[in-house]
Amino acid sequence: MPRILLHLPLLLLLLPCDAKAVAAKTIYDDLLTSLFDGYNSNAMPICKQGDRLEVGQDMLLYQLFDLDEPTQMLSVDVWIESTWRDCRLMWDPAGFNNVTEFAIKSEELWYPDLIFYESLHGNFEEGMFIYGESTARVRSDGWVKLGAQALLKSFCRIDISRFPYDSQRCNITFSSWTKDTSNFLLTRKAGDANDHAFESASNGEWEVTGFPAFTQLTPRQIGVDESAEPAIYSEVVFQLRLRRKYLFHQAYMLFPCMLLAWLAAFSFFLPTECGERIAYSTTILLSLVVFLLLIADNIPRSGDAVPVLGVYFCLTVCLVGLCTLMVIAAYNISLKPNDFCPPAWLTACCYRLGPLVGFRATHHNGRVKLLSFRMNPRSPTSGARADQGDGDNDGTKDDEGQDENLDCDAGTEEAAIPTAPTIMTNKSACRHPPPEGGSGFANTWRYMGIVLDRMFFVIYCLLNLVATIWILASRRG
Repeated sequence: MPRILLHLPLLLLLLPCDAKAVAAKTIYDDLLTSLFDGYNSNAMPICKQGDRLEVGQDMLLYQLFDLDEPTQMLSVDVWIESTWRDCRLMWDPAGFNNVTEFAIKSEELWYPDLIFYESLHGNFEEGMFIYGESTARVRSDGWVKLGAQALLKSFCRIDISRFPYDSQRCNITFSSWTKDTSNFLLTRKAGDANDHAFESASNGEWEVTGFPAFTQLTPRQIGVDESAEPAIYSEVVFQLRLRRKYLFHQAYMLFPCMLLAWLAAFSFFLPTECGERIAYSTTILLSLVVFLLLIADNIPRSGDAVPVLGVYFCLTVCLVGLCTLMVIAAYNISLKPNDFCPPAWLTACCYRLGPLVGFRATHHNGRVKLLSFRMNPRSPTSGARADQGDGDNDGTKDDEGQDENLDCDAGTEEAAIPTAPTIMTNKSACRHPPPEGGSGFANTWRYMGIVLDRMFFVIYCLLNLVATIWILASRRG
């Protein structure tokens, strides 16, 4: 015990040093104690009766992640910032170690209960209170700046009527959940152009063309009492303007479809009486339908409108189907046998339209020739085509090497027509009797088939050209 008493003065000398270390203060302690002594974070910073708190809202776009057309969901990485003046957080820097500003957790002070209406967050509170765990900076003049980085998933109404040359506008709307314009006003941050914040935010599919913001006042009915008058709430809308990069869709969807459509036109370059023409056009039609099924997953699904690319695919399928029908019609007419009499109106049309498509009736020794090139006639009795080896000996050639078996003399006496078919019992059933030489109407049917085939080719090319110009001009619309 005496030894403890002897060492007691030494212990008393050491205590003041430890006390000083424990009692050391930062330069912010007195300031924070002065500001937050009795501070109520639930009270809105309105210090005078009748005043209205103005909050400036701003947002910076970091990155556009995705715009999913089927779900109509926009995913963006943004920096959200609010600025207001708290009359309770003002001090003289000279009296507090020349401190002009400090940072503090948002939960220690009052901040606006902002939400964004288009939120698609699974957790409601995550989309409602965006400043829950962020940090605020407070200046000596009372201005508070509160910001937070967030990944927003919002609903965006998509118009696909001009896909893949479409442009979209997605709104991100901020407003207070409980405070109307009677004491609270949310405005766009003054002096911020806001259009510089999107230059590097584009992704591989979308190009950001603008990111403006504007303020609007909207009446809103709160609760289920419909008799109550709606209150006016202030909103700040940030509009993300996007334009689709159509190179992928044009290279892998539009170009193959366009190529198949023009390949179908080459079926008209095959001989009119060639049966492989039908197989050729049918194969192209089948390829186009299969290709349409493969790209159906890349076209946005919507019942509001049909995209431009979808309309073009439907037109292409119809055109190739029409090409197949044209080929069948020309093939059928070209192979009509002698037993069938050509209609007068069809014969007149083909004789008049023949020169327009490059097949003129020529004269040889005063007699009219149906074609100006050599063609082997079919057998007059069976209606089948003559053998290729005997075709050169079926008729006499003139000095220019043209076949005379296709001569048609309207003044020639009527030739005997083989009996048997019930649809044509006698030669008086035809207004125009068959020409002499025994070839009957076979060559007339062949001539009309060739003329109609060339007419169909011109019609198909014109329709296909109009459809091609329309789809290519849609990207400038």
